[in-house]
Amino acid sequence: MPRSDADHAQHNYINDIEQVARIISSARPPSGVLQRILQFVGETLGAQGGAVVLGGEFAARFAGVSWGTFQDESRQLGQELLDGVTVDSTPTAHQTTLPKTAQRPAIDGAVLAAPILGLQQAMGVMVLFEPAESAVTLDADLTLLHAIGLYLGLYLQTTVLREQVKALPQTANGRQNRAAIGYDPDRMVGDSPAMQAVMQQLQQAAGSRSTVLLRGESGTGKELGARALHKLGDRSEQAFVKLNCAALPENLLESELFGHERGAFTGAVRMRRGRFEVADKGTLFLDEIGDISLAMQVKLLRVLQERTFERVGGSRPIEVDVRIIAATNVDLEEAVRQGRFREDLYYRLHVVPIVLPSLRERREDIPILVGYFLRRFNEENGKDLKISSAAMDLVVSYDWPGNVRELENCVERMVVMARREIIAPEDVPLPVNLARPYAMPNAVPHALPNAMSKVPAPAPLAAAASLPGAVADIERQRVVEALQRCGGVQTRAASILGITPRQLGYRLKKYGIDPKQIL
Repeated sequence: MPRSDADHAQHNYINDIEQVARIISSARPPSGVLQRILQFVGETLGAQGGAVVLGGEFAARFAGVSWGTFQDESRQLGQELLDGVTVDSTPTAHQTTLPKTAQRPAIDGAVLAAPILGLQQAMGVMVLFEPAESAVTLDADLTLLHAIGLYLGLYLQTTVLREQVKALPQTANGRQNRAAIGYDPDRMVGDSPAMQAVMQQLQQAAGSRSTVLLRGESGTGKELGARALHKLGDRSEQAFVKLNCAALPENLLESELFGHERGAFTGAVRMRRGRFEVADKGTLFLDEIGDISLAMQVKLLRVLQERTFERVGGSRPIEVDVRIIAATNVDLEEAVRQGRFREDLYYRLHVVPIVLPSLRERREDIPILVGYFLRRFNEENGKDLKISSAAMDLVVSYDWPGNVRELENCVERMVVMARREIIAPEDVPLPVNLARPYAMPNAVPHALPNAMSKVPAPAPLAAAASLPGAVADIERQRVVEALQRCGGVQTRAASILGITPRQLGYRLKKYGIDPKQIL
């Protein structure tokens, strides 16, 4: 029976969530849990019918009086909704009419759909049909469905994770390799507009055979971009072969790329295939391509043009079908002007250029990356550390000349060396603590020397400059700068700072900041 607005006002949805939690904690198999939860939600909301749709198939059904008619519609609707579900999806409702049948008249009502969301993954959709309801009632029901969808998503994801753990091979001491679960080392992390644009470019370029040139500073994730191109393309089942061109002298680089025949040079006791042959039908990733010699550039140009080569010491042409992805942090245009890089090779490589942004250009991703690395290194070290907002502010304020690679190393050191469960500002490695305040976008990027012996000694601190006071000054300055950048819009400022609007409001009150007065 549909409930009135008054019934909803008196209903305690906390009890509903607690009941769902009890069902999830039961010993039932996943199919039984889904069926029981759907039955409970359908009865609670007075629904006529409903379903849980996972991968286009029914995982559970709630059979109300009109289910026979609603069944096909819910399957189609559930699949349509599932195709559009993302990790940011929210519950929706729209009005519809179940057609008249010989057993009953037509029924007006609303179809409610809530995404079932795991961590950074959309798992499925819960669909319910309710008779005609008021907007107040539907809003309350959608709120409940949203919470239940999150519960179910995490439950399903955890269940799959447990099965993966069971399937892992045992290590020598009988313990399973837990560090391999839940973390994809080839995964690009970031929700900033800059990273979303890069991911869209990678998806567009993945399906072609064209050469892709990945550009960006050291540590920005060019190898991850190359692996993403390989995985998203039609060669994903073939080999992904990588070679750092700057790591080898010229004579060894040629042998690594093209292979050599037996007796080609001293020490060549047997024939050896090169990276081009190994990557045949797959992808060859040439990192630091801007550092190879002019002589090697000529040989590489021929392979890119003709797709054939000879092994060192050989004369038989070898033809290969290889997708080339190159990467460099060198200014190739300047290298061409100076005669250090061949112009014809530049144009062969620069077919589809994709620039990976520095960490300074996507500061809003830093909290996400810190959380990702923190979970990873917590797992590897058997810890459960968290990071304080003050420590996070210090991390966000640093310029990260080493980009994501430096951030990853920083988080690992914090996890290993932290002396308490909450990572405090003093636990952040020294180069970050010495970082100057966050500069505005037009400022010259700041980079600290890598060698600690080269870091100049800081000036003596005033007696009143205690660590808590210094942290508070930095925090207040960051808040003011973020508000100035966003024209006083607090939600955008909070996003830049990597905190919630509520946390920003607390800091505004704490430091007596009036957004209207700082513009």
